Amino acid sequence: MLFGVPAVLTMSTIQEFDLPARWTSLLQDTYAEAVHNLSKMWPDEESLNVSYREVEGYDHEFAQDILANPDLHFRAANQALRQFLLDAGEGNIMPFVRITHLPSDQVRTVSQLRADDIGRLIAIDAVTTKISGVRPRLYTAVFECVACGHVMEIDQPNEQELIEPLECIQIDGGCGRPKRQTRFLLQQQASHLINSQFIELQELPEQMKGGIQPERIICIGEQDLAGCLNPGDRVKANGVLFIRSQRKGGKDTPVFDIFLRVHSLERQNIPLEEIIISEEEETEIKDIARDPEVYNVLTRSIAPSIFGMERVKESLMLQLFGGEAQVNEDGTRNRGDIHILLMGDPGVAKSQLLHYMSTISPRGRFASGQSASAAGLTAAAVQDATADGRWTLEAGALVLADLGLAAIDEFDKMNTADRSSMHEAMEQQSISISKAGINASLRTRCAVLAAANPTSGRFEPVSDVPFTSQINLAPPLISRFDIIWLLTDTPDENNDEKIAQHIIDNRLRGSSELLVKEGTIPDPSRSTAVKKSDMKVNGSWEVLPRDLLRKYVAYSKRSHQPKLNDEARAAIVAYYVSTRKQGGESQDSVAITARSLEALSRLAEASARIRLTDEATIEDAERAIRLTKTWRHELMGENFDLTTIESGKKGRVRNQEKTVLDIVSKLQNESGSTAALLDVLTEAERKDIPRSKAEDIIDKLCREGRMMRPSGYDSLQVV
Repeated sequence: MLFGVPAVLTMSTIQEFDLPARWTSLLQDTYAEAVHNLSKMWPDEESLNVSYREVEGYDHEFAQDILANPDLHFRAANQALRQFLLDAGEGNIMPFVRITHLPSDQVRTVSQLRADDIGRLIAIDAVTTKISGVRPRLYTAVFECVACGHVMEIDQPNEQELIEPLECIQIDGGCGRPKRQTRFLLQQQASHLINSQFIELQELPEQMKGGIQPERIICIGEQDLAGCLNPGDRVKANGVLFIRSQRKGGKDTPVFDIFLRVHSLERQNIPLEEIIISEEEETEIKDIARDPEVYNVLTRSIAPSIFGMERVKESLMLQLFGGEAQVNEDGTRNRGDIHILLMGDPGVAKSQLLHYMSTISPRGRFASGQSASAAGLTAAAVQDATADGRWTLEAGALVLADLGLAAIDEFDKMNTADRSSMHEAMEQQSISISKAGINASLRTRCAVLAAANPTSGRFEPVSDVPFTSQINLAPPLISRFDIIWLLTDTPDENNDEKIAQHIIDNRLRGSSELLVKEGTIPDPSRSTAVKKSDMKVNGSWEVLPRDLLRKYVAYSKRSHQPKLNDEARAAIVAYYVSTRKQGGESQDSVAITARSLEALSRLAEASARIRLTDEATIEDAERAIRLTKTWRHELMGENFDLTTIESGKKGRVRNQEKTVLDIVSKLQNESGSTAALLDVLTEAERKDIPRSKAEDIIDKLCREGRMMRPSGYDSLQVV
């Protein structure tokens, strides 16, 4: 038995005693310089990375044997490396050999792991969801016999059980007493301790089949691998699977849990690296980008089953590509992701849009407000039963969507306390965790697409309450969105007929889900050959297939980092300055703030990315300005007033409140004590505020604590 694995592994074609010599030859021939650098960098670097590709080029049979018998090779490789360093006069360091870049046929997802993989060297593509604290573990233990003082060294391969000597071995000079006749003391100073950490890996969202809960595996990272991962990190973990028997009623059962002993880690931190694009697809993407109709093609490709909403889809297209995140000289960071809020009446296809965007975006995640807590969206500190009650960090939806898109439906239904955690996640794009002794910062560099419904069921256009206050969202959170679309369900004969025709046509074109599951008819969402032929008209794309659109976005985001040119910059500044001059209905009205400048820049950069260029031109700036003007006009009309959004009151209401307060303050000063209610109402009528309206305003101001009735209903005083 090795680490609880039955000894049924493939017999090595190379003798075990020959392995250290072979590893020594490989290290001397290929890695002599790397070993020398390692000795100079110790202890900052504690391991030597050996590429499997180079081992395969050196000796194919030897490389195949590593996959079949990894534990023998790890031991031999570490022994050869330490002997190499000892011969070079560096005998006081104990580094490890880490084998990376395993062949593609050794890569598995968590759900693909089977009994045949146990004991073999494999790689798992996954995302880190949970990590425990780093704890010391015995690697080799030194025991001293109390009876005779003899010292013995025992390897400790099992992380869950301390292996003690059964007797004081006579061959090594011991007294021969068994364990029951003597005691063995652990010599902590002489023993070799290494760092150890439990890591939980979860399947990548793009690898999951629809409707299936993602599978997880607990991994053990040791030595320099402990403490180098954070929840949300995408990683390729190379290691050896081992098993532990499940216990029920204090007894072992014949069913085993699978664990992975991590041997090496390959971080997948390059944005969208996991999407592989062939040369043919790259050529196709470049051809699409050169098409003058590229913006219309991409807009049509966003949720083609939903009718109309061209401007909304255009903004969602720009959100997919996103702007460029900037790091400044003073260490601050400006986000590049575009946040969009869809406020709409029920039944305007908000949820459909969100579902589509979460599936089409690389690294997309979908969450629903009522079923998502603050911890589920950001990160949670969880007490782990499998790791001796340690507190661990578990990543939420925003952390797992890092460098992607998070679609949050029913955003207004979240608890107020839960929504407060979104402020930092949206603007600073990080999550600060300070719970249960864990102080950590996780990255949430994702675009947020949120949907919200009005609290009264439908939006009321004729109301003193602005649209943004008719949904249950705080103004500071609303201000973090770059674009806010108002989607109302208003009757329109021509439009209604087109929508009805489109929906019925979609129903007729759809396939029976039952027949698809039974395999009687092909799955329409997977039959790409048929779809691609239908999607082209006269050789050019009408609608891009979903896979090609994902690859287009991934290729653009990792290949192009656009900057605004002088013309584009001047156009955005001119629009900002001219809009800033516009006054609203109230003296405290503000038409636009500096936060909108960054939003315009991000939209222009995203527009340039679509054309696969590194320069955002005047056309991109004009597209950003046109979209911004459109959503601002739909939300508030000509007199856009940010103070209305921030205060939750229209300019006319704010003016009337200010007038009533001024009247009470003036009468109060004249009388020297309080103002009479009758005098206030009379003065308000002179200022065109009806008596009933003035009474409502006074009641509201008293409830808010800005005014009080010190000596009865008829007396008023400003607080």
